[in-house]
Amino acid sequence: MKRNTTILLAAVFSLLLIGCILYQTINQDVPFQPDDKDFRSWFWERRGLDLIVQVILVFAGALGISAILPIEDEDE
Repeated sequence: MKRNTTILLAAVFSLLLIGCILYQTINQDVPFQPDDKDFRSWFWERRGLDLIVQVILVFAGALGISAILPIEDEDE
């Protein structure tokens, strides 16, 4: 891989890691109250996991589209 691509990839992953750490830090005071709710209602109330999955899917889709596009030459 090119050096610029490696630096960009490292920056993206570090931003994602910082975002996850900040999310956990901000939401520490939210108590978890186990009860007899089913998975669907629990998942609907705790939208953080859903949001993370959607971000990962959008990021993977963008990477897939960028992989399909042709590479432009800088000389031309």
